[in-house]
Amino acid sequence: MDNAKFFTKREFAAEAIRNAIQNGFYQPGEVVSQRRISEDLNLSVTPIREAIIQLAGTGLIERHSHHSIKVKDVDAERLSDIYHVRLLLELDAIRLAFRNIKKPTIAELKLVNANLKQLIKSTELETINSLDRQFHYIVFSQAQNEALISCIEYVKSSFSFYALWSRPQRLAVSVAEHAQFIARLEEGDLKGCIEAHRKHLESGLKAALDTLPTAKREIS
Repeated sequence: MDNAKFFTKREFAAEAIRNAIQNGFYQPGEVVSQRRISEDLNLSVTPIREAIIQLAGTGLIERHSHHSIKVKDVDAERLSDIYHVRLLLELDAIRLAFRNIKKPTIAELKLVNANLKQLIKSTELETINSLDRQFHYIVFSQAQNEALISCIEYVKSSFSFYALWSRPQRLAVSVAEHAQFIARLEEGDLKGCIEAHRKHLESGLKAALDTLPTAKREIS
């Protein structure tokens, strides 16, 4: 993690905790003490306490007690809500980004996707998760709208996508969907890009629902 990009210790701690949850280090429903977080992430308790207050407002965690947190559990209804909002925000970001995406950006997307393809049979789930986030950030950053990008990251951070990459064939499917998106970019096909990303999110939701315990897969 690049410490230079954060303005305060609280922001650094919040990002460290968020990454730990995103990468499956802390699992949904798990109760984690502030002391353990401090030891795991090599951070002092004060910024961790401040970060917990911030993250509780995002819905990613709950304040379980004065000295611990509970990683927010997820059911089918909440997961569907998350993806619905992602669809609205991310498709808008693609519309804005499309006019700014040039050959160097497309080349960068191809490289990241090629790196993901090499990991299809890998168990390096943290690396996979990081590269997938990088792929989408490259696209959304071209929208040149920091408020929109922040909203997307906020919504995505309310669910740990780490579990997705342990699903059989999910990475292979995702890499193929990325390739379809890139192909539409090269063709200059905005509608095709939007449709490709829509299908990517829809298949992502299905895969995410499959990670839930059977009792939590039904949408009320």
